This record gives sequence, structure tokens and C-alpha cells, in this order.
Amino acid sequence: MTIKELKERAQNKPGFISLVGIEFLDVSLGFCKGELTVCEDLTNPYGMVHGGCIFTLADTIGGSAALTHGKPIVTVDSNIHYLSPAVNTTKLIAEAREIKYGSKIAVYEVNIINDNGDLLATSTMSYFIME
Repeated sequence: MTIKELKERAQNKPGFISLVGIEFLDVSLGFCKGELTVCEDLTNPYGMVHGGCIFTLADTIGGSAALTHGKPIVTVDSNIHYLSPAVNTTKLIAEAREIKYGSKIAVYEVNIINDNGDLLATSTMSYFIME
């Protein structure tokens, strides 16, 4: 799947990805990079980006990397480690790299940084490959 196809799929349909505002920056086989512009609506009561938004970014970019193989997928397992709070940043950038693409399961490492390049979260995302 090309970056144009990912953008069309996510941004031309009403849904959660477009609601949150995730943008796709780069895509190649087994890889995806995207960003989320931080706004007040995405913060928790402490002024930090809500952990659910960070997780949404990781799952969306990881899943999009899996979609580059051309088969539909659904998330089956995930974990995330929040390393630093997302404060004083205008963007969150996520990069997904393929660990394994098997016959039924695809696994990706997704790292999320702020606009200064500081690592905020790291995750491992697993997807079931549907046929």
C-alpha cells in the first residue's frame, strides 16, 4: 500500500484516525512513519497528551506498516511503555518497523518521539493477517 492509498483510506473516510488527526509521512514495505499534531483536545487534566492518543498513534502507524503487504489486518496484541510525558511539544512522531511478517501474525516495533527527538514511548504491536 502506498502513502497515497493510506492517506485516502484514513483521511477520506469519517472515522477515528481522521478524528484524532493522524497524518502519514512515509511508507515502504514493512515501514510507516506518521505524526499527530498536539492540541488541547488531546490532553489529559494535567496538560499532557493522553496516553490513549499515544497508543492510538502507535497502533495506527504499526497497523499501516502491516498493511503495506496488501492484506487486511486486525490488532491481536500490543504493549506500550510510556517513558516520558508528552508535554511542551507540538507534534508526536511515530515510526513502525517490521519485526516479523508471517503467514498469520505480523509484529512491529513502534517508537514515538516528540518534536525534539526525545523518545516518549515504545511499543510492540501484533496483528492478525486476514485473508
